Amino acid sequence: MKFNAFNLKKDTLEVLEKLGYTDATPVQDVVIPKALKYDNIVVQSETGSGKTHSFLIPIMNNVLPMGKMQVIIVSPTRELARQTYNFAKQFNGVFDNILIKLFVSGEEQSKDLKSFENEADIIIATPGKLNYLLNSSSLDLANVKTIVLDEADMLVEDSFLNDIDIIISKINNPQIEVFSATISKKVEYFLKKYIGADYILDVSNETNTSKTVKHYFINTKHKNLFECVKEFIDVKRPYLLLVFTNSKEDTRKLYEFLSKNSIRSGILSGELEARERKSMLRRINNNEFNVVVCSDIASRGLDIKDVSDVLSIDLPNNIEYYYHRAGRTGRQFKNGNSYVFYDNDHTKMPLKLISDGIQPSYLKFRDGELVEDSPIVKPKFKGKKHMTELDKEIREIKYKTKTEKVKPNYKKKVKLAIDKVKRKHKRKVIEQDIRRQRVERYKKEAREHGE
Repeated sequence: MKFNAFNLKKDTLEVLEKLGYTDATPVQDVVIPKALKYDNIVVQSETGSGKTHSFLIPIMNNVLPMGKMQVIIVSPTRELARQTYNFAKQFNGVFDNILIKLFVSGEEQSKDLKSFENEADIIIATPGKLNYLLNSSSLDLANVKTIVLDEADMLVEDSFLNDIDIIISKINNPQIEVFSATISKKVEYFLKKYIGADYILDVSNETNTSKTVKHYFINTKHKNLFECVKEFIDVKRPYLLLVFTNSKEDTRKLYEFLSKNSIRSGILSGELEARERKSMLRRINNNEFNVVVCSDIASRGLDIKDVSDVLSIDLPNNIEYYYHRAGRTGRQFKNGNSYVFYDNDHTKMPLKLISDGIQPSYLKFRDGELVEDSPIVKPKFKGKKHMTELDKEIREIKYKTKTEKVKPNYKKKVKLAIDKVKRKHKRKVIEQDIRRQRVERYKKEAREHGE
């Protein structure tokens, strides 16, 4: 649908045309008419579908330049809040009289409080900071008509529910707009408590990622994962690649590994200070890097332009985060690729993605290329099989070598380590058997004595 088909003001249409927006996305088709009428809305839609503008456009259309707080937009992280603020500031030039302010964690409290007490028409904030400002001031919230909760499942997961409780309790019957890529059980509970379940608009597709994203599983054949990342970059030559790891430590180690191998990379991790993350995002959006190594802090909501490829060197324990990772590419219905490293000893999570509806292509490294590979075969178990403690320790020894730099004679060292574990377990079994025989002998003697 064209934006001029909505009941928008002439000034709003003028800004949209100036920004190059003429056609609404499917989620905007559904949301904008309801938001303009101040309906409560809960929207589940995949990342990159245009959720942010689906609430910003009606807000900018409806807000009046009063210098009184009319809209509160709550984002779970300072990066998401700043991104929404930058999107809203795009309307400057036509809506210069509408005052928009940003308040995020990590900034000076007294300075923020002074700015907050001077009020604004639209407030964009992280929940902890907003709760502090509301408790520390005596502002009249009577003019607040709309509250937007962006990335709601992340707000719930990060234990911001109490802050949101307090914020909503201070406002009399506002319009509540909730946006999320996924609706978890915790979010469903939250929705029933505040606005009921009848407002849910599911505009997502079957796999929670854009239909323009292609999925690939790459069998690493137990090779060192960092070396595989380097080989992947050499083969694919990505325009902009985001590489995701499961921990801040692995993120830092991979970043250092790539830097040592003369691959100019960026990094987005919770280990960075707020100032460093802000600077890094600016540099990424200025096209200073072709590769950015990320922890899952970058998987939620961030709109990094022109991400051509996403690579997960391991899959997150919460499989929903895979969809958020993959959603960093294929945004605004552009084409994108999501790659996953796996090996035949770790197929549980890849198989879970397949059961969720992901239909991947299979690849492997061979002679400096990525070539077609056979699909994952689900393991067949005869009866119920339990992994012994010995099996677990041997697997752990093998797995540790995957993310460590390969050193001379490493195979011999791994074999020696495994032999040591086997000897330890053999001694343990012998000791247990001796104790068992001793107990049986005592029992036998006791029975004979009793007779």
